[in-house]
Amino acid sequence: MQKPIKILLIEDSSFDARLLQVLLSDQPSTPFDWTCVERLADGLKRVRSEPFDIVLSDLSLPDSHGWETFQWLRSQAPHVPIIVLSGTDDETLAIRAVREGAQDYLVKGKFDAHILSRAIRYSIERHRVEMALQESEKHYKFLLESITDYTYTVQLENGKPMRSTHGVGCVAVTGYGPHEYDKDPELWLEMVHEADRKAVLDQADKVLQGHIPAPLEHRLLHKNGQVRWVRNTVVPILEKDGRLVGYDGLISDITERKSAEEKLVTSEAFYHSLVENLPQNILRKDLNERFTFCNQNFCTMLGVTLEQILGKTDFDFFPDDLAAKYQRDDQYVMRSGRTFETIEEHQSPHGEKLYVNVVKTPIRDAKGDIIGIQGIFWDITERKRWEERLQKANQDLANSEAALRKSHEDLKSAQLQLIQAEKMESIGTLAAGVAHEVKNPLAILLMGINYLNRKLTPEDGSSQTVLKEMRDAIDRANTITRGLLDFSASRQLAMKAEPLNTLLEETLRLVRHELLKCQITLTTEFGEDLPSVPVDRTQIQQVFVNVFMNAIHAMPEGGTLTVRTYAKNMTDTTFVEGSKSASHIWMGETAVVAEVEDTGTGIAQEHLAKIFDPFFTTKPTGKGTGLGLPVSKKIIELHGGVMDIRNKRDSRGVRVTIMLRAQPK
Repeated sequence: MQKPIKILLIEDSSFDARLLQVLLSDQPSTPFDWTCVERLADGLKRVRSEPFDIVLSDLSLPDSHGWETFQWLRSQAPHVPIIVLSGTDDETLAIRAVREGAQDYLVKGKFDAHILSRAIRYSIERHRVEMALQESEKHYKFLLESITDYTYTVQLENGKPMRSTHGVGCVAVTGYGPHEYDKDPELWLEMVHEADRKAVLDQADKVLQGHIPAPLEHRLLHKNGQVRWVRNTVVPILEKDGRLVGYDGLISDITERKSAEEKLVTSEAFYHSLVENLPQNILRKDLNERFTFCNQNFCTMLGVTLEQILGKTDFDFFPDDLAAKYQRDDQYVMRSGRTFETIEEHQSPHGEKLYVNVVKTPIRDAKGDIIGIQGIFWDITERKRWEERLQKANQDLANSEAALRKSHEDLKSAQLQLIQAEKMESIGTLAAGVAHEVKNPLAILLMGINYLNRKLTPEDGSSQTVLKEMRDAIDRANTITRGLLDFSASRQLAMKAEPLNTLLEETLRLVRHELLKCQITLTTEFGEDLPSVPVDRTQIQQVFVNVFMNAIHAMPEGGTLTVRTYAKNMTDTTFVEGSKSASHIWMGETAVVAEVEDTGTGIAQEHLAKIFDPFFTTKPTGKGTGLGLPVSKKIIELHGGVMDIRNKRDSRGVRVTIMLRAQPK
C-alpha cells in the first residue's frame, strides 16, 4: 500500500480547509494525511516537531499577514516544500514567492482536485530534487575547498597581463575566493611573501619572454595570516601562429612537506649542539640547495648569522662560478647517493683564497630516500702551501739538474763539432792535394784512350768495348775529383739578393723530367711576401738540385715531393761555440726557411749521424760519390745558413730544412 503524503495545512478559514480535504479525497490513487492549524505559531511548532512531506499555507492568518508569513515558514522549515494559498490573484506576488523558494502559488477557487493533487506531488518531487542538488553542490564545494591544488589563468593583451581567473580551490590554499581575485587584480602578488615576490615576478617575466620556467616553490600569506608553502608551475598558452596570449598555472600546497622538513631540522637539535663545538665548517642543504643548518664556524666564516643563512643558497654568498661548482657536487651526491671528497679552492666573502678539504654525504629519511646533503670542510691552506713550496723546490732542483745535463750535452756537442770541423778541414786539404795529383794522370790516360780509339778499325769491336769501359771509369774518377775540389775549395761567393721562391721554381724545372719519370707528385707551399736572401745563385741551385735528386732517388715507386717556404723570426741563434765560420743567424734576425719533404723510405737511424761525412753513401756503386751532402752543407754554411736533415715523426720520409738569413732592409 502506498505511503500517505503528510500535509500540514495552515488555514484560519474552516470552510477553505474542509474544501481542500474534500477535493483531495476524490484522489484514491494518492492517500493524504492531513494536519490542520489556524495560526502560524501553531504551524511553526508542528513543523519543528513533526515530519511533513509538504506545507500548504495561507498568507493571511490571525497572527501573521502577507509576505511575512512565508518568510517565517521558509526560515523555520527550509527542508519542507511550501505551497502558498492566496485569495488574491497577484502575479507579482506569485513570482516573488517562487523566487524566494515556494514550490507553487495557488489562487483559491481557481484549481480543482486534479490540479491540487498534481501540484502537491510535483512540489514534493521538485523539492526533493532541489535538496539533492543542493546536497551535491554542498558536497562538491566541500571537496573543492578541501583540495590543496588549484589552477589559475592569466590572459594577456599586447604582451601584458590584463586579467586572471582562479579556480575554486584557491579558497582552501589562500583563504581568498575567486571573486576576491576578480575584484582586486593585484591580490595574487600582494599575498606572496615579501621575500619571495622577486622570484615570482622573475618566473612571470620568463613566461612573457616565451620561456617555460621551472616550477617555483615560495611562500603565501593566507587570508588568516598564516604562512603557506606552495609549488607554482606555469605553462604558456600559444595561438596557432605561436603568439603568446596567456599562461596557465597550477598551485600545489606543500605546507605539510615543508612542515615535515622543518620538524626534521628541529629534531636535529642534539646533533646541532654536538657539532657546534667542532673546529670544522659543517652545513646541511635540502633537495633545492637551500641551507637548512650550519654550525657557528660556517657562520663566522661567512660573517652572517644563522638566520641570514637558512633558506638561502650558495649563490647568495659566493661568486657564481664557485656556487655553481658547489651545487654540481651536491647534485652528484644526491643523484648517486655516494660520498664525495675533494680538495679544492674556496673563496671567502672577503675575497680570500683558501684551500679546503671537502667531504659531502647524502642525508636520508626513515624510508631511505635522499632528502638533502651534509657537508663538512676544513682549511688546509697552510698545508697546501707548504706542499706547493716543496713541489716547487723539487721541480727547481729537477730543472737545475736538467739544465746541467743539457749544458753538459751542449758542451760535448760543441766539442764534437769542433773536432768534426778540424777533421773536415784536414780532409778538405788532403782532398785538394789528392785531386790535383790524380787529375793529371787521368788526363794522360784519357789522351791515350783517345789515341788508341783513333787507331782501331770497326772490326775491332771487343777492343772498342774495352776502351769505352775505360773511358767511363776515367769519367767517374773525374767526377770524384771535381767533387773533391768543390769540397775543398774556399772560393769567393758572388752574393746577390735573390727571391728564394723564384730560385726554387727555376731549380724544380731542372728536375721536372726526373719527377715525371718516377711518377712523383710535386706540392709547393710557398710563403707570400718573403724577404729576399743574399746568395750565390749558382751555388744555391746546386744545393737544391742535390736535395731534390736525393728525394727522387728515395721514392723509386713514386710518391709526393713537398717544397715549403716561410719566414721565421729567430728566438735563438745558429752560432755554435767553436765554429770557425763568421756568418751566423742571430736571435732577433729574420730567417727565410725552405723545407723539402719526401714520402720515401727514410734514413736508417744508424746512418743519420754519418750523412754529412765525405764519401759516405748508401747508394749503389756508380750512383753516388758521398760528396753531395757534405758539399751542400758547406755551401749553406758559407752563406751563414743552417742545413738540417731528419726523418719525419708522423709518417715515412725525410725532411730537409735549409735556413738562410734574410736580406737586411
